[in-house]
Amino acid sequence: MRIRFYLHLGLWSALFAVFLALSVRIVGPAILENKIGPIDPNHSTDSYLSGLTHVRNGSELFANLIEIVPREKSLVIFVDAESSPSEFLGMLVAYLSWPHDVRIVKAREATLERELTAAKSSSVAGMFFCLVKPPASLTGGTHFGSSIVFVPTVGLGFNP
Repeated sequence: MRIRFYLHLGLWSALFAVFLALSVRIVGPAILENKIGPIDPNHSTDSYLSGLTHVRNGSELFANLIEIVPREKSLVIFVDAESSPSEFLGMLVAYLSWPHDVRIVKAREATLERELTAAKSSSVAGMFFCLVKPPASLTGGTHFGSSIVFVPTVGLGFNP
């Protein structure tokens, strides 16, 4: 019975040693390549914004942009219904727009004007266009990187 225990222990020890030997070759360089340390609180959202809009430190800059919008009013986010990156960017904008009430509108280029007309309301403070070109009728938008345009509704005839 004791011999069986030692064989069992030896087998599992050998398997664990093989596992460590094989995994060190994969995990070791990955650990050396990446720095281990404190992570910026906006690391994920900054990475996404950097990849999609080419803006560095985008979360903080976005917070400065959204600061001018009254909190009691909502935001409308237009995304391209046929583009996954556009939809993802719209969801990221919605996430960063908290605590504002947001509505994401999936529009196609042909129906954008109609969707824009439906979005006109006195409760809307502004509109974001994520990888969507704003209609020519809207002017005065603020470009946030290469992919987002923010158009405040104040002064555009949207509010009574």
